[in-house]
Amino acid sequence: MPSSILVIGTEQKQRASRQSSTSSRRLQVRYAKTLADAENLFKTYQPHLLLIALNHDPLQHCSFARKAVQCHPRLKTMLFNSDDELDLTLQGLDQLPAAQFAALFCRGNDIGKRQNEQQNMPHCFNDDDLVGNSPETKKIKDLIVTIAPGITTILLQGETGTGKEVIARSIHRHSERKDRIFMPVDCAAINESVIESELFGHAKGSFTSADRSTLGLIRSADGGTLFLDEIGELSRAMQAKLLRTLQERSVKPVGSSRIYPVDIRIIAATNRNLSEAVKNEIFRKDLYYRLNTVTIYAPPLRERVCDIADLCAQFAVNLEQEGYPLKTISDKAIDILCAYDWPGNIRELENVIRSAVILSKSKVIEPHDIDLPNDVSDRMTSHSHTAQSTVAFHEKEAIRKALNHTIGNRRAAAKLLGISEATLYRRIKLYSI
Repeated sequence: MPSSILVIGTEQKQRASRQSSTSSRRLQVRYAKTLADAENLFKTYQPHLLLIALNHDPLQHCSFARKAVQCHPRLKTMLFNSDDELDLTLQGLDQLPAAQFAALFCRGNDIGKRQNEQQNMPHCFNDDDLVGNSPETKKIKDLIVTIAPGITTILLQGETGTGKEVIARSIHRHSERKDRIFMPVDCAAINESVIESELFGHAKGSFTSADRSTLGLIRSADGGTLFLDEIGELSRAMQAKLLRTLQERSVKPVGSSRIYPVDIRIIAATNRNLSEAVKNEIFRKDLYYRLNTVTIYAPPLRERVCDIADLCAQFAVNLEQEGYPLKTISDKAIDILCAYDWPGNIRELENVIRSAVILSKSKVIEPHDIDLPNDVSDRMTSHSHTAQSTVAFHEKEAIRKALNHTIGNRRAAAKLLGISEATLYRRIKLYSI
């Protein structure tokens, strides 16, 4: 769970967009321009750390800090002479090593206790980035918990935009390598003439422009996780060299006679059907079998429409952290989104919600705010019965499963589905469940 920070400073609200990068999986940052704003936030928000820029009225700010600590004994407070000092500290917090980060947000005698508790607790999924509660998404989450602790090579398959890198990062964060580097590599984006040097490194003087030796991306990921996206785009020559690295756990740089051992976990991803590529002799059979130890299928968004509402809500929150006003998406707008087939998958949905949040002048996104391709309305009209039947089937099944899981408790079922209790009641009445 992210550690929470409350920031008080006259200029911090304007800096929220630039500092949104610190609101990562480890930090959740809220901003207050005045002490009155901070008091209101404290009613519903309990931060681990309070950062205050003293600015114009240091005595009043110090008094507020003392009262805050009295009311919340576990709260830690840091005071700064200016917004600039606070800004630099906030940017550096998320870069702290795991042990120092834990020490900052835990009391000293709690650290060992927390470590012992974590060792004794069963592994469970904990990642806010992998959004959704559909059966397909829950299956992926369960798989991640099962396979993350090992060193097994993993293959992710699915269409473009289905969130394969999000899944890969989640596997890394649930593994014992979570405090080491996660190295993403887009194999399709690297020019064929330099990809060998980029991946495996090179020795000084190995070619005309090699004025110094380089580690290469594989050795740079030593101890961590190497994510090879679009691995199906590698040439057969690169496939052969990668296979040797996987088999021998070592790397030989271009132009070097020396072999370097590497300790990496490889997660590969592709939007191709690799088994067909093997049959067509485009992809090496031996490398495919080596990568295909465990395969996770990332389903297209049209197969997990139950997650669309959750994804939209998450995108709205992400945009708030970038400085845009927080907006909600109406049920009618969600229905429109669920009826679309999303050829661009989650990436396309995110762009549509971003556009709606930025351009809409209302606090609620309505159907007229949704900008889908021009032919969608015609296509949705001509195929409305089929689309609505598909959505209704998926919704009905999800509601039934949620009610069975919660033994008929509608409030708990609504929370599980990520919708309001009123919406759930309307759906139950609509589908005669």
